[in-house]
Amino acid sequence: MTDDKSDARSTTKATDAEEMERYGIVLIPVDYFHFGNFRYTSLKDAVAQAKRGTPAG
Repeated sequence: MTDDKSDARSTTKATDAEEMERYGIVLIPVDYFHFGNFRYTSLKDAVAQAKRGTPAG
């Protein structure tokens, strides 16, 4: 027995992968640093906010 939702996700992922390959799109994972209610892509920025002593947000 197969799960229709699982099949749909697999098809979508396959379609996404095909389009990415066709157009030369590359998926790059991104690290986020969370402090307060914000997330930063730069550790330097997150640390600077933390040193100010107040959680952002």
